[in-house]
Amino acid sequence: MFSVEAHLASEEGSHLTTVGIVTWSLTGATVSDAHIEFGVDESYGMEAPVDLTEEGYRTLLLGMKGDTTYHFRIVANGGTALSDDFTIVTDPVPSNVASFTFSAQAGSEPGFLILGSWQGSSTAFIIDSDGDIVWWYDSPGQNIGRARMSADGKNMWMVAATNTGNSLYRVSMDGLDEQTYSGLMADHDLTPVSGETIAYLDYGGTCDRIFEITPAGSPNMVFDSTGHVSQSGGTLGCHGNSIRYSSAEDVYIFSEWQQDVLVVDRDGNLEWRLTEEVGSNSTWGGEQHGTHLLDDTLLIFANKGDGAQSTAIEYSRSDWSVVNEFDLGLATANMGDVQRLPGGNTLITYSNAGEIREVNDSGTVVLSVTRTGGPNFSYTMWRPSLYGPPPDIGM
Repeated sequence: MFSVEAHLASEEGSHLTTVGIVTWSLTGATVSDAHIEFGVDESYGMEAPVDLTEEGYRTLLLGMKGDTTYHFRIVANGGTALSDDFTIVTDPVPSNVASFTFSAQAGSEPGFLILGSWQGSSTAFIIDSDGDIVWWYDSPGQNIGRARMSADGKNMWMVAATNTGNSLYRVSMDGLDEQTYSGLMADHDLTPVSGETIAYLDYGGTCDRIFEITPAGSPNMVFDSTGHVSQSGGTLGCHGNSIRYSSAEDVYIFSEWQQDVLVVDRDGNLEWRLTEEVGSNSTWGGEQHGTHLLDDTLLIFANKGDGAQSTAIEYSRSDWSVVNEFDLGLATANMGDVQRLPGGNTLITYSNAGEIREVNDSGTVVLSVTRTGGPNFSYTMWRPSLYGPPPDIGM
């Protein structure tokens, strides 16, 4: 016999009206595994894993639209124990979270986009594959450069992009636990690593550094780019601007604007650099931001500078030839991101232009997200669901 209680996070004081909280128990049986199926009808379609160490098997229902009735049921012990069907009704999403147009075509990969509002706003938000906002947070810091969920899926971390060093911001996915990590020099970008650990760029050194941190605080330095890049190598001197972790190779990919892309292991050793493989940063136009390291290739977002159109360039890791280049006729002097999706499409973010595009391998646009007013887009992250580790660090 199941005993089930469900309510919205907003009923516990959260700002979120689209996050459900389910607690439950099962009498007469030991629970060995469980998950919750949920969706807009009794065919469900979404699945939330249950952490059996949580009191009351407390589980969040994430990714729900506003002002909608959702059905859910608990599936335990390999499906041998099924609860009845229950419903939970979400409240509306505030109308002022973000303003954009959304157009998905056949061939786009369904999932969620996590992004922030850069320049003039402090909002991080998540939109689903229909273009509906399903989660949002107004952080204490302005000009969000990156918003990312931790690898364990329990927290959203945010960092500003201001070139001056800032605090880090964290909020639990139910919106009930907020924390500001002040006194840091975090800037531009962060990445989940494993469990609750994230890594971020730090602007407190002569040149920029990589630090790791957990919700408990106490940052630990992993890498200092001083001595590996020139202090006067670009318009801003040394200027790290993006970081991504690869769990497959246990390395960080560190973008140094107008200079290089460095690959560093978690012991702080420089393993290789892109300029040594391709000859010069002029190969990609001399400027870059977001990157994505894959098994056989490396993707970079090439800003190019001097008003040139920005492109996403994919290099072969076997001979460092250009495998593909996506030129959509758009440009951004600042920021810019790229991500290969599991099905083979590529997500490209033109931050200043306020444009996000998903393209297939032939460069055909299958998804467009366009700002319709207000701040620019930050770096952007696609996820197939809001549970489990992010796909980009495992590819």
